[in-house]
Amino acid sequence: MNSYDLAQWLLQNAGPCIRFRTLVEILQEQDVGLVSRALKEMLESPEVKEWMGRLIPQFDINSIHSGRSDAFENVIGKIVQLGLRAGLQPFDNKTLPFRVWLSENVEVYPDTPHAIFLRTIIAAFLAFAGYDSISPVTAQMKKRLQTLYEYAKHPDFSSVFVDKSAFSGFPNGSESHGLVNPDLYPDQQFKLPWIHDIRGFSSCAEILANQTSLSKVDKIIEMILTSEYQSLPWSYGLAKYGEKYYILGWAAHLPGYSVKPEGRSFAELLLALEVMGRFPAARKSTWFTNSIAYLESFRTEYNTYLFPHSWLPEKQTGYWVGGLRMGFDNRKSYPKAIECESTFRMLKIKQIASGM
Repeated sequence: MNSYDLAQWLLQNAGPCIRFRTLVEILQEQDVGLVSRALKEMLESPEVKEWMGRLIPQFDINSIHSGRSDAFENVIGKIVQLGLRAGLQPFDNKTLPFRVWLSENVEVYPDTPHAIFLRTIIAAFLAFAGYDSISPVTAQMKKRLQTLYEYAKHPDFSSVFVDKSAFSGFPNGSESHGLVNPDLYPDQQFKLPWIHDIRGFSSCAEILANQTSLSKVDKIIEMILTSEYQSLPWSYGLAKYGEKYYILGWAAHLPGYSVKPEGRSFAELLLALEVMGRFPAARKSTWFTNSIAYLESFRTEYNTYLFPHSWLPEKQTGYWVGGLRMGFDNRKSYPKAIECESTFRMLKIKQIASGM
């Protein structure tokens, strides 16, 4: 089966969330009546109703960034995965408080720990949800782009960490973390990329459509693709804000960079390919080519795709960006749910990589 046939197969076998996304994103269906019926079924699905109910406007760090099922980044990631996007009225109403918060905070001096990190998460996931053209989202992502680009032009990985021996007061459990050079985070403007930065860039049409901006992103992607960068700890290390130390966290690591990923790393690979496939520098890389070839090894005799069930986890707690919330429709209700999820994800990755 070709891509069109696989999409038709999904319409016959998948649940309402995958069917809606297949119609709108893969087939780009123009029949308003057909799309409207699919949209209604998606909005009425138990999964969408459940996750929409979890989008609560709270702005402390654990409500924005944590493994909780109601943390902003997990809810938005999951909701977009299920098919909701900017322009759908129920969703717009739910995201309004977050858009207002970002508008009120994007230019404020970062005088609380993680301020820039949290703004970046909110901006990146709002962009992912289709709000990339609103000014506070664009402003935050452009700030991060310029900060990262200035470092990526001449990266110096030998100076990422400083000697911890002259410092004290580290939190319990941080013994294994290095101390990040303060020169890398003046006023919290961290010069190395968070995975959320890359997701935000990949979702901003203004960045992707502007050759100058896209060239800057490509320079950052080229840095990420180096073995020196990939050897950095995923959590980066400790940063000092005021008198306390905090983990910087969430490096843009690429699953499958050195070994074929299995388990949760495989789920992270799928998410990474959707993001990295937007950038020319990534598509030309050996990592990207080898990863696509690896996914092709899961093609069935019918030309659908079937990834191992346990490699597409759906957990009660954990980060969406960490590949722990991979489910779409209720898997118990659809006998071919995993095959449908695998096939849809493969079609989507191929579509992104083709530039469509």
